[in-house]
Amino acid sequence: MKYDISDNDLFTVIQVQESRFDAKLATSFRSTIEEIQADIKPNLLLDISEVTFMDSSGLGAIMAVYKMLRDKQIAVVGAKKPVRELFKLTRMDRLIKTYDTVEDAVATSV
Repeated sequence: MKYDISDNDLFTVIQVQESRFDAKLATSFRSTIEEIQADIKPNLLLDISEVTFMDSSGLGAIMAVYKMLRDKQIAVVGAKKPVRELFKLTRMDRLIKTYDTVEDAVATSV
């Protein structure tokens, strides 16, 4: 999985640098989060602005991370319209907030 991580005192931002978030990516995504779990700040922002396609495996991976990091606030930023609609259709948007940009998420303190 190609990604970039940045953080400050309150936020860890993981920018997924892939166009497809599917079964192929889901396993490595979960593994990556498990590896860095101890270093994640109180708020995790998943920047998926480069993702143009997500399937149920991608959704499942994000939900697994949500459960894994119960003590943290998680939000998704930059979701394209089809991905945002998938979040609404599956009602994941009720559990995981979505924002247009990292700045929007930070401004509302997740």
